[in-house]
Amino acid sequence: MKTKSNVARFVAGRITETGKLQREIAEESGFDSLNVITMIRQGRTKVPLAKVGVFARALDTDPFKFLQMCMSEYQPDTWQAIEPYLSHAMTSDGLHLIRHLRKAAGGPYLSALDQQSRDLMNQLFGSLERQGSIIQ
Repeated sequence: MKTKSNVARFVAGRITETGKLQREIAEESGFDSLNVITMIRQGRTKVPLAKVGVFARALDTDPFKFLQMCMSEYQPDTWQAIEPYLSHAMTSDGLHLIRHLRKAAGGPYLSALDQQSRDLMNQLFGSLERQGSIIQ
């Protein structure tokens, strides 16, 4: 018996967590049939790479992380070849965090913060890390 793929397990979990109907996800992703969502969820078909971004957004997950998951499972050799060039790519969550940090700093450079503000920010991140809120 074939083991369900990581992508299939992830998709099934996200569908459950979002509380969306498969029909809603299919419409948001531009799939003509909700059967495609069922087949992806069951691991019987792959997510078309051209749909990874819109499908990730429909699943309320980060498109880059989802691309990474799909590529490493579907085309591991290709992913291994291109991943080093993308290792510093910013996820949408990372960009969101950076925008807030820049706003708090009053400009584009966190180095513009005074020492007290930097210490407070480091305490915040240390606290989040200890709580397991930050995944490395």
